[in-house]
Amino acid sequence: MPFEILEWFGNVPKSYVDDAQLAPLDERCPYINTTCTKKFRDASISGVCSVLTTVATGPVIICPNRLYGENYAVLGHVANLAFGEGHRIIHPDEFTTVSHDGRNVVAFGHHFGRELRLHGQGARGNDFVDWVLARISCSGELTDFVAVEVQTIDTTGSYYSEVVELRNGNNRINRSRAGLNWRNVIKRILPQIIYKGHVLRREPLCSKGLFFICPSAVYGRIIENLGNNLLPYDNLQPGSITFMWYGLAGPENGAFRLHHEGTFSTTVDQIALAFTSPTNLPPQGVYEEAINAALGQL
Repeated sequence: MPFEILEWFGNVPKSYVDDAQLAPLDERCPYINTTCTKKFRDASISGVCSVLTTVATGPVIICPNRLYGENYAVLGHVANLAFGEGHRIIHPDEFTTVSHDGRNVVAFGHHFGRELRLHGQGARGNDFVDWVLARISCSGELTDFVAVEVQTIDTTGSYYSEVVELRNGNNRINRSRAGLNWRNVIKRILPQIIYKGHVLRREPLCSKGLFFICPSAVYGRIIENLGNNLLPYDNLQPGSITFMWYGLAGPENGAFRLHHEGTFSTTVDQIALAFTSPTNLPPQGVYEEAINAALGQL
């Protein structure tokens, strides 16, 4: 299933006029303002942010850092949905230097602020979340918090040769026979959501649950595999799971912008039930039919 590199180091390869600009010398990610973290097996930097593929109707973001565009706008979206409009995201280093008016939300997470360290018997790697957004009172104390997971999708096959072409200044050789690892979406992501949702439900100050940020195509595949019949829960509560999915709009001036395309809230129980008791099963007898078809070819 061929796909096409849509964004490379934050720009659209086909939009370049001067091919000499095509391979950024510092290889920096424009979304987290540091060296690109997406690498091939030989440790060379990929720089690919999003792709077009024949199995999705629009752009598919494949690098989590791409979801931090517009100065980590997704964190502000979560804070305003969870705590109400008018809240602001602040860096942990700002906590002791700003005035607190009840609208500050400290973001703990990778590339932006310090990551939290969980202690205590039973704490393990799966307990960590990508972000914790902690609301601070006027007196500078923690009032409540929400957790945020940010996931994109892995690729299968390789688009290494296409990136080499881009580095060599050819901005039109960017089609590949690589693919998207849809199976991993279900195998890895859903068990994590369920487990972390239950962990967070036991936290007294986590009254709005877990937020899951992902590309639109990933959200669509998750809901499809869960049977498309999850009950909505509009009032956030302990044990809530809120999906927020994003696509790309544009391009304008050679670049796309991140676009929030939808929000859906349900509960960890709804997801666990749909995951363990699927309703979107194939027709009865499909195995028998396949066996008979194989026997007929012997």
